[in-house]
Amino acid sequence: MSAPLPARSAVLLVARREFVTHVRSRSFVIGIVVTLVFFSGIFLLGAYIGGQTAGHSLGLTPGSAPLGPALEHTAHLQGVQLTVREVDDAAGREQVRTGELDALLTGAPGSYDLVGLDSVDGDLQAIVLTAVEQQAVSAALAGAGVDPGQVRDASALDVSTLEPADDARGQRLAVAVVGTILLFFSLSGYGSLVATGVVEEKQSRVVELLLATITPWQLLAGKVLGLGAVGLLQLVILSGIAAFGAGAAGLLVVPGAAVGMFVMVVLWYLLGFFLYASLYAAVGSTVSRQEELQSVVAPMIFLLLIPFILTLNLLPNDPRNGLATVLSFIPFFSQTVMPARYALGVASLGEVIVAAGIAAATIVVVVRVAGRVYRNSVLRTGARVSLREALAGTPS
Repeated sequence: MSAPLPARSAVLLVARREFVTHVRSRSFVIGIVVTLVFFSGIFLLGAYIGGQTAGHSLGLTPGSAPLGPALEHTAHLQGVQLTVREVDDAAGREQVRTGELDALLTGAPGSYDLVGLDSVDGDLQAIVLTAVEQQAVSAALAGAGVDPGQVRDASALDVSTLEPADDARGQRLAVAVVGTILLFFSLSGYGSLVATGVVEEKQSRVVELLLATITPWQLLAGKVLGLGAVGLLQLVILSGIAAFGAGAAGLLVVPGAAVGMFVMVVLWYLLGFFLYASLYAAVGSTVSRQEELQSVVAPMIFLLLIPFILTLNLLPNDPRNGLATVLSFIPFFSQTVMPARYALGVASLGEVIVAAGIAAATIVVVVRVAGRVYRNSVLRTGARVSLREALAGTPS
């Protein structure tokens, strides 16, 4: 009779089996291709939308042409690109109809008319309204014998910041968003794969053969390590392709931001995966059919989805948001929020270390609980095993 496998060898054997099986599968390559197509589609869509909304074109008739400089100045202050063009009324209306102009400003002071095709963009309306109001105020001041220039000088406003402006903020934001999306898809995809694999082995009774030679915790550890390595390999490949493509296209000229975010993505992928994969394996072991799996993994999908949505909605406009700051230290949320905060430059390395330490401590607790659930459930077929039964190890 052969001696039992040492624990380390058993874990590595299972991990190698999971890694080789999935890396050699067609789904691994398809997953990379689909993800690349997805990101490419988002980039192209964003570029198209950005091109459509990057600026406005406005036609000015001879009567409204003197307002041109005020319109351009107002647009500049509001951060909107505005192109003005002098045209006669009939030609301007035709250009609005054909889409060459977004709108046409006709008339004269006191009787302006802003003409659009079927609507006029709100930003463009605000620019024209502000310029017209300024012209009216200046005219009123001049009529009262007050120099409008003196009023403007007296109301001048200087803008300063306590810290220097970050010229690379846009690129940091893009890197943070891409990293957040990669983390979400990697953690949710490969976490679900752990649960699916557990149920498949349980349904086919393969797990009974495996547990005849190794212990449940060795099988669980090997499965998590193997699939975690597969997900990490895919993450590295996708990150490398994304960085190379962005650099070649001239979209990424701050390599430090990309390198820092890549390190953060790898770190938090590992922390997040071991945290979630252990739970996925545990809840997967409580059911015996794939049809029952979705209902038990749904809560964890929401745990991943909530910080993902909050990160994409809160941080781009408010990187120092208080809620995001708190969530970046809470396990099950920190793996998504903290890397994005770091990429945006609002989280220090010390904060990252503290959050990672909290996540690592949580993993120790979660793995122990998940291992107990897995050990007490993986060989039980038929009805779904309740969490109380799985933790207590009592028969159903």
